[in-house]
Amino acid sequence: MDEFTDIYFKKYCDLLYKRTGIFVKENKKETFKLKIEKSMRKLNIHNHDEYLLYLQKYDCEEHFQQFINDMTTNTTEFFREKQHFDFIENNIPFIMKNNPRIASKNEIRIWSAASSSGQEAVSLAILFRECFGNRINIKILATDIDSEILSKAVKGIYSYSECKDIPEEFLYKYFDKVRNGFSIKEEIRSMIQYRHFNLMQDYNFKKGFDIIFCRNVMIYFSNPIQEMLINKFYNNIVQGGLLFIGHSESLVSKSHKYQYIGPAIYMK
Repeated sequence: MDEFTDIYFKKYCDLLYKRTGIFVKENKKETFKLKIEKSMRKLNIHNHDEYLLYLQKYDCEEHFQQFINDMTTNTTEFFREKQHFDFIENNIPFIMKNNPRIASKNEIRIWSAASSSGQEAVSLAILFRECFGNRINIKILATDIDSEILSKAVKGIYSYSECKDIPEEFLYKYFDKVRNGFSIKEEIRSMIQYRHFNLMQDYNFKKGFDIIFCRNVMIYFSNPIQEMLINKFYNNIVQGGLLFIGHSESLVSKSHKYQYIGPAIYMK
């Protein structure tokens, strides 16, 4: 393997940023290098110029998608950052009052915008089933740029360790025990549509979302990309709808029209 110089670091970073908006910080250089070298070994490529040429030659093909899969970080768990789920559970009247569309259309539309292996989307499905029962039609779009992790989400099977944060009553109510773990029941699975999606692409959904979860994603983007993203979300949220971001993220210093509701919670 030839030397991973600063020039190569910049070339890889520029390539990833151009396609995905992901900004690799200097202090992540060593981790980034290890990921790249692992990807190269899979392809039996030992030269960075050759690998860069390979990625650029197949810029829109499955080869570059594999590069994205190898570079992205997938950290998730059920009911992560529980304060957000508690807020929803304790403020259903507030949510319904500010967004009368939910009652008038008898549905709630939710976007889990970086769903990883699906734990966030499943947690939201369980939460809203508990809050609404069968009175409201729950529709969840779960998207991610990593095609491999989405395949795991679609299967809906999780190990014992992955299910450790699920309250026991929910575990046995909404999951079936399978070998080495649990599988989500069809009642929950049917609420969620999984889709491969790049947040950098142009999009304008025909129907707006009542709630968008995009948590612990913007930390990987530059400030200009973060501002562009939250305003794209704004254009795809209905009036009175809510945006949830990660507790380590902030809209401070970014130009936007949201109303601050609580820690990492904003309303259109």
